[in-house]
Amino acid sequence: QTGQDSAIIRKALGMVLLNIKETEKAIPQLKLAIDLQPTDSETHQKLIEALDKAGRKAEATQQMIDQLDFDRHNLKVYKQLAKRLQSNDAMAERAATSLIEAAPLEAEHHQALAELRQEQDRWDDAIDHWRHVAELRKLEPTGLLKLATAQVHEKEWDDAKATIKKLNQREWPSRFNNLNNKIRNLQKKLPE
Repeated sequence: QTGQDSAIIRKALGMVLLNIKETEKAIPQLKLAIDLQPTDSETHQKLIEALDKAGRKAEATQQMIDQLDFDRHNLKVYKQLAKRLQSNDAMAERAATSLIEAAPLEAEHHQALAELRQEQDRWDDAIDHWRHVAELRKLEPTGLLKLATAQVHEKEWDDAKATIKKLNQREWPSRFNNLNNKIRNLQKKLPE
């Protein structure tokens, strides 16, 4: 009646069409919703899902890249992009390292890349990023705990012992109530 379009209505219509498996009809609705509200992450994700279901993988990949233009701290999208591009080593590596480039001083970004490196069985690289997490989050034991876990995995026994020693020397907030059990479990994995 007003002659104005609505991002909310277009998004809702696109999601309904996607849910009832009318994927090709959902895509233009979701694209219109993005045109009207370009920074809505949820709509971008639904459009990526619709494009994937329609077999339009290249468009879905481009949509992820477009989303990262405004959603630079969305770690989930970087990881999805790296996995999506795994058949192209150079592009997959570019997507992975973009995790850090987006926010080099954010522990969450180093943690995300460390986890991705572990999934890729690149534990040495993961260790470097867990060190950054431990340094950036000195008031939390998580970085040190994950660093020790990676060092144990790689049988870097002396480094693991030193990291566990750091964990034991500090007084951690009570919210980390299960920490002592985790440290003991790591210590059991060390050689005598």
